[in-house]
Amino acid sequence: MTTRPVDFLLVGLGNPGQEYITTRHNDYLATVMALDQKWSTPPVFQRRMNLTADVRDVVFSYQKGNVSNSLRIVFAKPLTFMNESGVSVKKIMDFYQVTDPKKLIVVSDDINTLPGALAIQDGGDLKSLAGQKGQESIAAVLGTTSFIRFRLGVGKPPSGSPTTIPQWVLGPFSRENKEMDLFAFLMSHTTQALLDFVQTNDLKLCRKKFTKSKKIPSGLAPIESLISPTIVEGM
Repeated sequence: MTTRPVDFLLVGLGNPGQEYITTRHNDYLATVMALDQKWSTPPVFQRRMNLTADVRDVVFSYQKGNVSNSLRIVFAKPLTFMNESGVSVKKIMDFYQVTDPKKLIVVSDDINTLPGALAIQDGGDLKSLAGQKGQESIAAVLGTTSFIRFRLGVGKPPSGSPTTIPQWVLGPFSRENKEMDLFAFLMSHTTQALLDFVQTNDLKLCRKKFTKSKKIPSGLAPIESLISPTIVEGM
């Protein structure tokens, strides 16, 4: 492990276990958040039971104009259930000596954001976290809402539907109305937004570039699965 300080801790929230792997309440982005790097083999995470998480600690190199730069980024997938995400996140932050909440980026699904849309937030009162139990848990444990939130819209059950919110987020994505295809587009869009943010550290600009459009893209590419392969060592 490199001794250089961590520039960003990027956490993808979701319930652990195979029974949740295709649901809306899962860490899809955590499995593909390679920040636009094309892996010849699946990304490798280390299972760290002392942190209650799978982690990937990398030095990410990039070019801006004629200048080469690099960032140390720790990717983490908590092994706690969504409602207890704060327990794992606090352990990870303490282990990697991340004391500034602005270096913590939390990626999660969000029922209050329209399907296919991305919301980017930081700070605010506890109401700004409403509807996302994982983010509420993190704020409660850390005692602050000043961390960065990338919220991927999954919407709510259709009006008049007997489906409850827990049933909705714990249910699988549907092929109807191209829901799976739309979320796949949103994951790619969010990865580009994350790539932009970690390179510029300008949240206002990132929000302006990636959250203004409300138009659902046409010609969505059909996909067979939202799951990308990863390797977890130390299981």
